[in-house]
Amino acid sequence: MNRFAALSALLCLGLAPAAAPPAAAQDASFGCKVLLCAAASSPGWSGIPYCVPVMQELFHRLAHGGGWPSCSEGHASGPGYEPYQACPAGLTAATGTAGGAVTPSPDGELCADLSKPQNACGGGDGGCTTTYPATPRERRTDPYFVDISTANGVQRFYFSLQGY
Repeated sequence: MNRFAALSALLCLGLAPAAAPPAAAQDASFGCKVLLCAAASSPGWSGIPYCVPVMQELFHRLAHGGGWPSCSEGHASGPGYEPYQACPAGLTAATGTAGGAVTPSPDGELCADLSKPQNACGGGDGGCTTTYPATPRERRTDPYFVDISTANGVQRFYFSLQGY
């Protein structure tokens, strides 16, 4: 059973009164539909025909100033923004100039190799500078995210609002 089907079953059980027949996923609130679709994997929401209009409506609302909808059966954090991919192993996120002076920063636009300091002295003033090799960080195509809490732990869902 894929994760979407499992979450859908759990949500339906949580929404159904004890004496009533089980509720269907389409009977869930908009916030719970969003949560179910965002948590889907193999396939993700875009591969589930039921989820496509739900998520497009969500992205439209977010792009126009709306907030992430709530669901009483699950929890999602507020939206966050993470414009860059993680740096490759051994490199540190930093700000500064590529091949120049850098400062470690989790939100930095560079990936620097802090294990390879290079000292540059010159100019007759006796001043030296330490630089590190650095390259620009790769930008995310889906820079927004929410953290979704499920019985399996926390899952980060990335998305884009471009075009909405």
